[in-house]
Amino acid sequence: MTDDLTAMFDWQMPVALHFGAGVLETLPARLDGDRVVLLTFAGAEACGLLSRLHGLLGDQLLHVELVPEGLSELSRLEPLAARLWPIMARWPETVLLAVGGGTVLDLAKVLRCRSLDGDAAALEAALCGRGDWPMLRLDRLWLVPTAGTGSEVTRWATLWDTQAEPPLKRSFDMPFGHAERALIDPVLTLSCPPAVLRDAALDALSHALEAIWNRHASPLSDLLAVSAARRVITALPRAQADPHDLTHRSALSLAALEAGLAFAQTRTALAHALSYALTLEHGLSHGQACACWLVARWELAVGHDERVDAGLDRVFDTAPELGAVHLARWLGSVGTQADPAAFGITDAQGRIRAALDSPRGRNFIAPVPKTFSQEPQIDVPLC
Repeated sequence: MTDDLTAMFDWQMPVALHFGAGVLETLPARLDGDRVVLLTFAGAEACGLLSRLHGLLGDQLLHVELVPEGLSELSRLEPLAARLWPIMARWPETVLLAVGGGTVLDLAKVLRCRSLDGDAAALEAALCGRGDWPMLRLDRLWLVPTAGTGSEVTRWATLWDTQAEPPLKRSFDMPFGHAERALIDPVLTLSCPPAVLRDAALDALSHALEAIWNRHASPLSDLLAVSAARRVITALPRAQADPHDLTHRSALSLAALEAGLAFAQTRTALAHALSYALTLEHGLSHGQACACWLVARWELAVGHDERVDAGLDRVFDTAPELGAVHLARWLGSVGTQADPAAFGITDAQGRIRAALDSPRGRNFIAPVPKTFSQEPQIDVPLC
């Protein structure tokens, strides 16, 4: 792949990263006596992770909050804040430790934005564009993913407003959204069910490809994104065939981190813009909802930019126009669909036209009708 040595780009990554098998065991030393409020998934108890965390943290653990399985619904915000914020207010240097998948991490990113008056309803209203942001205290946030997609190194979170009519995706997108630390331990992925393992890897692959065919890409993001895509394509079938082999799980965890670092700089693009409705309308996991659009988006991306073509060429080591065929076969081999029609989508072209004019769609490298400002112009009072 040929780098554009004339390219100008910015890079920001304030999250302190700790990666490797067994890195969770270093958590007490890194906390150095600080207290912890733990937010984790309900299944952590059954799989033994909760007892492991109790053993690691001991008296440092002030409170445990178990999040039920399902989407990171906006309606969960207020009751969680009512239980967690008083503890965080009493012990202001406490670390909010989120251990889990996307639902847990997304909720934690918003919950660390503690309204000084304790009014979570005002925070919810601001997220929905119905009011101004309240005065916030940003609590310390550490993230530990159990199924890697790279979210732990981004500043964004998704909350699903299922009570709206029609249901809507609400985005948390703030310059202060990054966690303080992220610990990525591939051992934690060994407890993931096969479908969760696959769908997390599909999400990571989507992040990688979306970072390649992106208007905000740079030589650094390309290096990470291409490496991430190649790792997922190699490691996921191997992990499915040998689910207890930590080598393949480690490769997937590293790929998710690489993809996260890449799209933390570029944002996502058209496949993600198209995915959200499939999750709300058809109940598809986020990974599958993104993946079913990737082949068509690959075909649309080819031929517009030499940099993009060079990156796609490296994913399968074949001409970029042939890569879509390889991708479709690969998706079928890991047990998912490469065609949105398989999920009952009969108006794909209309959805694509509409998505091209969305904020994520306008990141896509193919010609689009408008440009947009990458930074949201929102004034949030922080104490």
